[in-house]
Amino acid sequence: MAAPDETGFAAAELGDTVAAGRGCRTELSLSFRDWVRPPDLMIGAVHAELMRVYFEQTIVLGTTLYALADAEVAAEGVVFLDGVAQYCNQLNTFPVTQGHHFQLLAARRAALRRVSVAEPVVLLTGLGHRMYGHWLVDFLPKLFLLHRAGHDIARLRYLLPTDTPDFARVWLGLLGIGADRIVAYDRERDLVACRELLVPTALRFSGRASPLMREARRFLLRRAFPPPRWRLGRRSATPPGARRLLISRSDNAGTLNRRTLAERAALEARALARGFEIVRPERLSVPEQVALFRSAGTVVGEYGSGLHGSLFAPSGATVVAFRDNGIELGFLQSSIDHALGHTSGYVFGTARDAQGFFSVRPQDIDFAFDWIDARGLR
Repeated sequence: MAAPDETGFAAAELGDTVAAGRGCRTELSLSFRDWVRPPDLMIGAVHAELMRVYFEQTIVLGTTLYALADAEVAAEGVVFLDGVAQYCNQLNTFPVTQGHHFQLLAARRAALRRVSVAEPVVLLTGLGHRMYGHWLVDFLPKLFLLHRAGHDIARLRYLLPTDTPDFARVWLGLLGIGADRIVAYDRERDLVACRELLVPTALRFSGRASPLMREARRFLLRRAFPPPRWRLGRRSATPPGARRLLISRSDNAGTLNRRTLAERAALEARALARGFEIVRPERLSVPEQVALFRSAGTVVGEYGSGLHGSLFAPSGATVVAFRDNGIELGFLQSSIDHALGHTSGYVFGTARDAQGFFSVRPQDIDFAFDWIDARGLR
């Protein structure tokens, strides 16, 4: 365990803590080194630093299930062991990005209301638990790891903040996890003392997705939407994987990390002219959203949670993201797509201004659609 600093704050890397004997771990896949596959399309306001960041993450971390005795959980899913806050690279929590948040939380830990949980419980969520995209790429795939480790996910119990959105509870219900399996806590007031805490790691590590993401996708779909034994009636007039979708970015005022394409209207007009459907997934039920992406052969849109629905697009789909050229956004979209067997690319715009707007040249929009159409002729 790490020694406290001058303020009394102590933190450690969870993997190191467990390796020192404080808990158990089950390795579900191993780390490996691999160069990042280049984008299949890359046009627009590209600069050298952007490409350096794209290619610099050459390590894909392994996946693990941690079992921790006498652990505490606070906030959106911060783990304390013997009073020491636990970072974890495999959970995308790092001192450089979450250090201040962890220090503030540790300072008020003693004042939090202590809630005890006697039976084993799973820590599923973390930062971003109110955002749909994080549920798709960070939290739901953890259920596959629990299954891979031999657990029946319907019989486990799960810690969830009380402000977990309804869509997340719908997803859990579809996967066979009923409301009676949820242990809710107030992330602002509670410190949950767990006799045994199960912590599955993520299947993406910063901007790199694990190859297991494809198996996780298959697991989630088969469990939530099992295929019928018999197919009756006429086949759909639209072959699977044939639809061309433009994902319209949500105008929900509660959306965090706002990014807005200044040429959104022009993008939508050009998409319509090329035979795309403009869709707003947030207006659909969860089953309708999944069915929408499963029917898609091409998915285009602004980088964000809506586009992460490509997790359910069939292998061979083409995904193109419009985004600004800042380095902080990362490149998770293409890494997930490549892990799933998709073709994936980017159209880069300018840096975001103070209001979050970025701009893409009209000729780059046209080029992207020309490229998509050319792929369809192969």
